[in-house]
Amino acid sequence: MDMTTAPLVPYKKPYLSSSQLCKKLIDQGLIIDDEDFAEKVLNRCSYYRFKAYLSPFKDKGTKKFSEHTTFHNGYELYMFDSELRSYIFDIIEKVEIGVRSALDQWITKQTDNPFWYLDASLFKSNGQQVKTVSRVRDMFVDSKEEYAKHYQEKYYNEYCPFYRDLPPAWVAIELMTFGNVVKLIQNISDDKIQSLKMDRFSKKFNIQKFQTLISWMNVLHQMRNYCGHHNRLFNRNFPAPTAIKKSLSDAIPLVRTKPNPDKREEDQLNRLYTALAALQCIYSGLGFDEKIGPKISDLFDNYTTTQRFSLSMGFPNGWKEEPLFFDL
Repeated sequence: MDMTTAPLVPYKKPYLSSSQLCKKLIDQGLIIDDEDFAEKVLNRCSYYRFKAYLSPFKDKGTKKFSEHTTFHNGYELYMFDSELRSYIFDIIEKVEIGVRSALDQWITKQTDNPFWYLDASLFKSNGQQVKTVSRVRDMFVDSKEEYAKHYQEKYYNEYCPFYRDLPPAWVAIELMTFGNVVKLIQNISDDKIQSLKMDRFSKKFNIQKFQTLISWMNVLHQMRNYCGHHNRLFNRNFPAPTAIKKSLSDAIPLVRTKPNPDKREEDQLNRLYTALAALQCIYSGLGFDEKIGPKISDLFDNYTTTQRFSLSMGFPNGWKEEPLFFDL
């Protein structure tokens, strides 16, 4: 097979006004009943962002829209995604805060060391812990938070002279980004996972293995970043959460997919549905009673265009009978 790529060419596409963009969409077969409304939408959210929600209605070969496709179809997908992001971001915020607190309390208790994140012996020798600590130091020095100022003016730590200015973990972990926290825990060395009883910690979330929790936290980190940067959740691939099927009902088979024509069908584990399952498991493990299924079901009902894409987002037929997501 010839793997030669085409040579790059200068980008010379001209600027198009919202009115011209509407005409372009109409020429491609899109039905726009209210051009004033369509122009306002494109001005508010940009054509580049909005066209991702029109893409599912396009024929990849002809680049024309399927018959009867309307601007409103794309707008419904856009609004569904916007409201879904806001809701999921709110849930992830609670999970992020809760996991930070639970993690610090557990490791501090196991090590009897409030400065455990500075203990290089707990981590793999790949330099990641040093990078995280350096970032914490930068954030701590620059922090305007009262708790940071109070510590800086009154205390030092005698545990680690090289980092004597850095605070205990329950302060440091509040300064870390979610990504910092995920990188820190996934760099705990294998022998320390055993001695710190991290598998037992994971069972607080009904997860049998700490490595599985790390996998799920990576999924949530990616989902959080999409939400925080207002990027699309609709029809997006996610990392497949390890062992997620153990948390889902056997009575509701997952959507099946063929990665390519030469392979067998397999469960679709890398779509929104399984990412939300990981979120719900950790959320419930933190003691929250809320099930996210009813809100997501309402969004599907409010924006009916989305219902034809539920399978492509990984939502199986019968998902509303899933005990993980609904109080049944």
